[in-house]
Amino acid sequence: YKKNTQPLAGRNAGCIFKNPRGLAAGALIDKAGLKGKRIGGAQVSEKHANFIIADEGTRATDVLKLINVIREAVYKQFEVYLELEIEVW
Repeated sequence: YKKNTQPLAGRNAGCIFKNPRGLAAGALIDKAGLKGKRIGGAQVSEKHANFIIADEGTRATDVLKLINVIREAVYKQFEVYLELEIEVW
């Protein structure tokens, strides 16, 4: 099931956001029109919007900037603040 629904073949940052109560983070990101959104080498997966794909040469700043763009867009459209699943250190 995961092979069909998640981008497991390449480098990725895993599930980025926790699911808000009663909602799916990936669905909110998809409905916000962010699948495929790219900053530098980081891209929202076309397969599962709660995954960020990391192309070779992707910088941590690319991923962090993309996370902020996603959060802002989802909050602006749905008034839902996405909480990180990952730990940034």
